[in-house]
Amino acid sequence: MEALVGAVVLAWLALVLLAFAMAGILRQLRDLQAAVAAAGVVGLAAATDGGADGVGTIPDKPETPLSVRPRDDAVCAVVLLVDDSCPVCAEVAPHFDDLANKSSAEVDFVVLARAPVAKFTGLTGARFVADPAACHLLDPGWRPAIVVLDRAGAMVTREPAGSKKVVEAVVTDAEALAEASTSARTRDG
Repeated sequence: MEALVGAVVLAWLALVLLAFAMAGILRQLRDLQAAVAAAGVVGLAAATDGGADGVGTIPDKPETPLSVRPRDDAVCAVVLLVDDSCPVCAEVAPHFDDLANKSSAEVDFVVLARAPVAKFTGLTGARFVADPAACHLLDPGWRPAIVVLDRAGAMVTREPAGSKKVVEAVVTDAEALAEASTSARTRDG
């Protein structure tokens, strides 16, 4: 009987120690997530202005890739970051290309990868860009990701693009941004 009580006490003690260890691991995970989020914004070489325009601005430097910036006639760019080994990217990219074909000319659609990827080069509405420096600047650490950049290079949004529904919602928001910007320019002048 005493051995059984001792075993139960030891089991409860081990359970309490495991709970403390799990709490410590969760705290470290939260700290790591906060550090990665902070490094992501800093890693963009972003000069945040605290405004509502975006998370940060890609600086105008000669070494900054202009491949992801909106075309001259576009108000914003919607950038889909893809990878050759990403099966979800292969599902989402054709839908993104269809949305590009249906969208107004005020929104520039870019499919961005670190290296040329054959399955993404046949796009008809979105332009494919293989640019490792631009990927480094915009990389959130997951694929596929979708990023909206305004005219000045400010990041308006960056989120996972794991479904057609998310891609469609972000494109709709980008088109609304372009329409609002165009309306403001026509009103002002």
